[in-house]
Amino acid sequence: MTTVTAPSAVGSRSSAAGRGLPAGRVNVADRVLQKVAERAAADVIGVDAKNVRVEIVSARDTAVVRVTSAFPVPRLDDTAAVNAATPVLETARAAQAELRLRLTRLFGREVSRVDVTVSGASAPQRKRVL
Repeated sequence: MTTVTAPSAVGSRSSAAGRGLPAGRVNVADRVLQKVAERAAADVIGVDAKNVRVEIVSARDTAVVRVTSAFPVPRLDDTAAVNAATPVLETARAAQAELRLRLTRLFGREVSRVDVTVSGASAPQRKRVL
């Protein structure tokens, strides 16, 4: 469980409450941070949240997030879409940077690193016409 005392600076978990802030602590369960990270990663990557795995290693003032997910790719028989697609490595790097910024804002403390593992490819399903 992550315990946060009303901080005088972003990311501080142990400082005394600053002026104008209520005294006390806010406890956020680790599973809440994990769910937030899973949903943020799914949104950034463009996949369903149930297909994203997230591991968070946190220290006092920072967190490291590891994300494992398949990445969307165009259908391989759609030549125009394949030619127009952004390479997976470039997409993963952009997702990594966006996740670091978004999770730092959502967690209220520094996310020092985001590791992204591409576990596969997810292509759009063909829709059957009846």
